[in-house]
Amino acid sequence: MPSHVAQATGPSFANRFALRRLGGMTPFFRRKSPMEKLEAELASLRTRAAALNSRHSAAEAAHDDAKAKLQRHHLDADLDADDKARAKLETAVAACAVTRDGYANALVEVQAKITDAEQKLAAERATVERKAASEKLASDLDAVERALPDYLAAGKRFADALEKLHFHHESGAMVRFICNTATQVEVATGFALVELRGMVVAVREGVAPIPAAQPVTTSVPIAEPSPPTQMIFMMKSANFRDHDGRIRFAKQFEDATMPVTTAQRALRMGVAVLVTDPKRARLRGTRGGDFNPRAPDVIDLDVVEEPKNLPHYDPVPRSANFTPLPTAEPRTILIDVPRS
Repeated sequence: MPSHVAQATGPSFANRFALRRLGGMTPFFRRKSPMEKLEAELASLRTRAAALNSRHSAAEAAHDDAKAKLQRHHLDADLDADDKARAKLETAVAACAVTRDGYANALVEVQAKITDAEQKLAAERATVERKAASEKLASDLDAVERALPDYLAAGKRFADALEKLHFHHESGAMVRFICNTATQVEVATGFALVELRGMVVAVREGVAPIPAAQPVTTSVPIAEPSPPTQMIFMMKSANFRDHDGRIRFAKQFEDATMPVTTAQRALRMGVAVLVTDPKRARLRGTRGGDFNPRAPDVIDLDVVEEPKNLPHYDPVPRSANFTPLPTAEPRTILIDVPRS
């Protein structure tokens, strides 16, 4: 036999072939947990209940149809000569009733099984949740036990470092405070751990409730109030900047909303009037749509300088058009004054 044939048929070749077969095999299925089994059983029962409900509805309709045919036979057929047809219809009604009742009884039983499966599934879920909560609590307690020696050692190191400053009153007070606090924390932790270790078993067995989750604090953004604005009626077209610095165009003979300071400046300059001014009712919209923000007669309310050394007029009283009342001529009155 040739050497290469012997090598191909030797033990090493067989082992490699077996390993390849094992590598290509489908891995073993994972065993389902009790909760997964209950969920699968509940899904199967619900599917069965839906099918039975559909069949029961069809059987109910067939029974009603057979019963209606029998009733028509009783009303229309010859009662003495059609006994065979009547017997056939009665047999059909009875068969439909048996089928309908069979589906109804099966549906009742399946519904009872569904209720039982739901209760078992809820109990299993509660068991899983209690187990997870107890394991988490035990893990947290282990972390506390591991962290306590580090905390005590760090406090002792800090106290030893402060003790070298014994000549300083505050440093000595801190040393005493750290030592007293460390002793109290160590004793309190011992009592707390004993109590909480018992709580681990109580939670797992359902005697104690599952500890509530730590509330998550979320910051709620506070909405900032919008900057104050004022609506005025423009007597001339003007450009202005809003609170965000964007350039806005106010059309002549139209209302415009702008920052209060800009609106007051426009009122003082006579570029605009209040919306209560009678001119607004007469002139609003008369300009039409012929506007050019870059026209030379458009006023820039942000760069124009107001005349100085002029009396300040409040636009509200000025728009009221008060008329001064006439005053009488000054008169001189002589009075007698007694002299001592």
